[in-house]
Amino acid sequence: MPNRASNNLVGTAGEYYVCAELCRRGYLALLTPKNNPLFDVVVTNADGTKAVSIQVKTRSIQNTQGWKLGALAKESITQGVPFVILVNLRADGLPEFYVYEYQEFADRVAHVFNEYISKRKRTGEARKEPGFRWFDEVNFTDADRARKNNWSPIVQALEGCRPAGSGGGC
Repeated sequence: MPNRASNNLVGTAGEYYVCAELCRRGYLALLTPKNNPLFDVVVTNADGTKAVSIQVKTRSIQNTQGWKLGALAKESITQGVPFVILVNLRADGLPEFYVYEYQEFADRVAHVFNEYISKRKRTGEARKEPGFRWFDEVNFTDADRARKNNWSPIVQALEGCRPAGSGGGC
């Protein structure tokens, strides 16, 4: 067995884990064809009357730097992608899932990046635009940690539930 999976295999594993978890919860979750630039998974409720799309970002077991994100993560709005799920593959068990509504995720990544880019290098030079973003647990707030294995935003979207704090719930 190889020690390191390729980036494609890591990404595919994360997508399958997301589909498996959603199917386990009673939803129909399907992978989109590879190289779809906007989303990786489409999920519907049991009767097919509601559907959402999900972009999956997977972190390998060996990765200690966090999730490396492309240009889409810095955009403020991406049409048709209501959710992003960060998958953290773990050597000691099942993966961890961090479920975000897309706009909230984009805002968090932009905030972390703006803090990073505003700090000067040790040499005093300004930092340059790297063309990608990192998002890691060291940057997590309590709100980010509360997203761990919390599927309620997707459940609410698929079941038409109101958030628990508004007198509704599923």
